[in-house]
Amino acid sequence: MKTNVLVVDDSAVIRKLIKDHLERHEYRVLVAKDGEEALAIHRAIDIHVLIADLDMPRMNGLELCWHVRAEDGQHRTFSILMMGDSDTRCRAEAFDAGADEFLTKPIDLPTLRARVRAGERITRTQRVMAEMLNTDPLTGVMNRRRFLERLEHEYSYARDTGAPLAVALVDLDRLKAINGAHGHSNGDRALKLFAETCGALLPDGGILGRLDGEAFCMALPTDDVEDAIALVEGIRLSTAALVATTAEGATFSFTVSAGVCLARGTDSVTELLARADESLHVAKRSGSDRTVVRGAEGVVVKARFHVV
Repeated sequence: MKTNVLVVDDSAVIRKLIKDHLERHEYRVLVAKDGEEALAIHRAIDIHVLIADLDMPRMNGLELCWHVRAEDGQHRTFSILMMGDSDTRCRAEAFDAGADEFLTKPIDLPTLRARVRAGERITRTQRVMAEMLNTDPLTGVMNRRRFLERLEHEYSYARDTGAPLAVALVDLDRLKAINGAHGHSNGDRALKLFAETCGALLPDGGILGRLDGEAFCMALPTDDVEDAIALVEGIRLSTAALVATTAEGATFSFTVSAGVCLARGTDSVTELLARADESLHVAKRSGSDRTVVRGAEGVVVKARFHVV
């Protein structure tokens, strides 16, 4: 996979000079003429190395570095700031803003490439460490801590912009019975199969995490009850159709129960999850292998085909 480098300078000549040089060395290079344009690109594309001029219109290099670092808590982007000889007094301020390295203009291209290579090594190491820190080792999905961080971010974005959001708490039914009948290794097999199935059916913009034991949670980009039911029911039915095979050749199936709540009408992630958990408990008490949606003002809507 090519390293993504974002070059930001209000000079078209400098942008082209750096872009052409790095592309000759197999980097994928994107360009922007100011900090605002660069920040939009950074939010849309996974950038490994950022090279930005200090003095730019609309948003300068210091402001850009600050925004990138504020939105990049895991240090996935290595930031290089370009400045003139007379700007070196700004270096302490630039470090505080999130810059990792500096280049003095006029730019020496071999030195630039060396800085990019160093940044590439650092950011790839950071990404590997972040992946280990954020991933559930059994299923490969987000772990509880990372998922809840992402959910807080998605919830804040939905609250501020009106973007659609719902959550679904999903629980494997009778996992203890599977462990007892087939062994814990096959209980783990069921958890991994569910995570793979759920991940394959998750819509664009959705996220999946394992909270603990047999409990998973999804954040879904919808604010329509019927749409939420359809999404979660698709996952539930696909899970029920799975056939797991043990190392000895025995087969077994399993089901899941789900509790769903729309973010609209809630005041916090805590309340949103509590409402979804209430729905999940209704699903479990009603016989399991079903989806239940928590509606407004405490109204519980049973999923299609499972009115109880």
